[in-house]
Amino acid sequence: MTLKLQNLNSVLLEKAAQRLRDRSGELKKTRSAILAGTQAETDSKERLALYNQRAATLAMSEGQTTPVQSPIFEEEKPDLTSIGKEALIGTQNDLLPIEFFEYGLYAARSVGRIEHVEGLRFGTGFLVGHGLMMTNHHVLSTPEDAKAHFFELGAETNRIGNQTPSKICSIDPDRFFWAGEELDIAVVAVVDEDPGFIPLDHYGWHALIRQQGKIKKGDPINIIQHPLGRNKAVVVHNNHLLHIENGTDAHMFCWYSGDTQKGSSGSPVFNNRWEVVAVHHMAVPQTNADGAILDKHGNPLTRAQARRNPSLIAYAANEGIRTSRIVSALEAAQFTKAHHADIRDFLLKSWSSPGAHRRGLHAAVRSAQAL
Repeated sequence: MTLKLQNLNSVLLEKAAQRLRDRSGELKKTRSAILAGTQAETDSKERLALYNQRAATLAMSEGQTTPVQSPIFEEEKPDLTSIGKEALIGTQNDLLPIEFFEYGLYAARSVGRIEHVEGLRFGTGFLVGHGLMMTNHHVLSTPEDAKAHFFELGAETNRIGNQTPSKICSIDPDRFFWAGEELDIAVVAVVDEDPGFIPLDHYGWHALIRQQGKIKKGDPINIIQHPLGRNKAVVVHNNHLLHIENGTDAHMFCWYSGDTQKGSSGSPVFNNRWEVVAVHHMAVPQTNADGAILDKHGNPLTRAQARRNPSLIAYAANEGIRTSRIVSALEAAQFTKAHHADIRDFLLKSWSSPGAHRRGLHAAVRSAQAL
């Protein structure tokens, strides 16, 4: 019997698969451009203008007098004798400052594992400020469900230096809880059960930036996650933003390559400045027009084949919820409890304040120094 999406009883997955089928041509175009080094040409003029404007603004605020993508060393005049010695390969400069790795470690401090008290289910979440954590709605769908989970920070393997101790936090939906099924996002309050160890606010947090232009099609992305509920991992290889669009029925989402596994739901998806550009929520299998799930050769899979060897399933891309859309949805949310609305307002204000992204990362320095 052919395995079809309709038989999996997941409306969320069916809608995601349809979105990707409608955009399969765009994804193929971007993948080809990435291989050719011409990915910037695939994005819309509107989005490229937003990206370039934001890049120029950030360069000025950080005291850079040259464009972000300019070569490090400028020669006074072209020297043809240098041909064959060094070169920028492709259409953009992929050189990164060495602090990219340091900032990545700080960005990872606030990412944690969500675990059911009985160890039955896992997910990933990350701190977003003021004792609040963000993940997917399908990870924590109700206040009652949230109470049956805990949030663990610092679950990491460290074979160089000292092993990182972890910190267990309970989840308190009475203090704050907001979740939306359509957007597949949840924000909950976490409780620092052991502030004497390392205070929760020393783990840093991530501001969600409403402004667009944080990334363009073809750019690398980085995903910090807890795949299969295991220790923290990061994907930095073979990951690119494949598609994003405005003004359509799918404007809330973006699509990207990069490995994820069960338990990675709720992971932050970062650009190379370690700004959150999306929250990961699912990997979407390739399907045909009848909704049949395809193998890696383009053939429909049977249920027996998929059960026997799940690695046969071909995936079109990962899908994430865009940061700018999350901010808008949270801003428009209605709350029955007044203190939940007050916390939401305070959170949005802190995200929009100047320097919020850097303040959140810098807070994690204290956690690293404490270890």
